[in-house]
Amino acid sequence: MSSRHYSQLYRRLRDLDPHDHQRVIRTYEEREAEIGRLDALEHFELTVYYVDALFWTGAFRQHQLMADLAIEAGIRHNIMNVDGISGDIFQHLLFHKAAAAFRLRHFDAAIHVARELVRIDTGRELYVRFLRAALFKQQTALLQFGRAGFILCLLLAAFLITLNLLVVINFYPMHVGNIRMVIALVFAAGVACLGGTYGLAYWRAHRDAYAFQGGQPNK
Repeated sequence: MSSRHYSQLYRRLRDLDPHDHQRVIRTYEEREAEIGRLDALEHFELTVYYVDALFWTGAFRQHQLMADLAIEAGIRHNIMNVDGISGDIFQHLLFHKAAAAFRLRHFDAAIHVARELVRIDTGRELYVRFLRAALFKQQTALLQFGRAGFILCLLLAAFLITLNLLVVINFYPMHVGNIRMVIALVFAAGVACLGGTYGLAYWRAHRDAYAFQGGQPNK
């Protein structure tokens, strides 16, 4: 920390264990009015610690609201770094915002923020991989089709197994080999449907993520 004078409230809150997320959240919310009267830098830093605590405790909806306020404040006051958080604070907040949206299954929002991060730091592989993951999850219809096809084939295979045990073995033993082959084919078709749709979704996501990265100007 620099030699500038820090308020007593700021120093007291900064002494909290940053990994005790529940205490950070509780203390910030209890003293939010006082924190709001601090200078811009102190208020921003304490808000960032609070936003981080919300993220790590899984309070993603509240995190989304507070992250937007913190990002806006950081831009307005041109604050690039915060003690205890490595790297550019703007990127840090944006990445957590994207991750929270992902966890909430707001994949369009996660993709939008991930693309902004790729634009900011084109060479950072983490951002491209995250964009790929969000693009993969966004293909809900395709993935649901694959799962539905797999479940349908499993149910059909279970029905054929039951039919084989109750009817074919007892009354048509000469067809046991054939029914077992059909069961195997049905199960294989289910696996192929699931693997094929997931593979296609992954290929599309990978292609689009890296095409987007490749389309950004060199910085």
